[in-house]
Amino acid sequence: MSYDKYVQTIVDLKKELACIESNSQQVGRHFEILQREAEFLKMEFLKYSLEKQRTAAARQRGFALLIRDRKKIGIGLAVTVGGSILGGLLAKDKDAALNAGLSGFNGVLQGFGETRWAVSLQKELVIVPYDAITAAGTWATLESLVAAIDDLETETLQGKRLGTIDNIIQTLQQSEGKLIYIALPK
Repeated sequence: MSYDKYVQTIVDLKKELACIESNSQQVGRHFEILQREAEFLKMEFLKYSLEKQRTAAARQRGFALLIRDRKKIGIGLAVTVGGSILGGLLAKDKDAALNAGLSGFNGVLQGFGETRWAVSLQKELVIVPYDAITAAGTWATLESLVAAIDDLETETLQGKRLGTIDNIIQTLQQSEGKLIYIALPK
């Protein structure tokens, strides 16, 4: 191998290494962006999950109240029938009318069951009505927990990594400035 070929091979290797380094930095930046988005999505999913729990609990609570108070049954049925008729007039479709009626009834149940909500900050985040808190455990208001989650969302966009749900709950428990506690463990 001649000296010129040797020099050319070294130059070509340096160019290839520079290209590989540039590509790896680009992949690293892309990975960082994906990681931030994944952490942000954890917070979005957590808020979505809490909202689903809240609406299910409100619906269940509303149904129990509806059963106890016979006057409310008439209101619920009136909303259902009214929603069905209005849905049928607008959509001219029986299925759409039924869906509109059931959706209206679902909304009535949920509305009857609305109250102030508390969240258990144990291993799992459990939502219960404010007046149904058990003495055991750590409880905070749902509104304050959502505010703390919003703050964590902002931090994730700035690069903070949260880890597992246990880590997230622990981080939320330590966000004392935001959380409004209802009951604390003894």
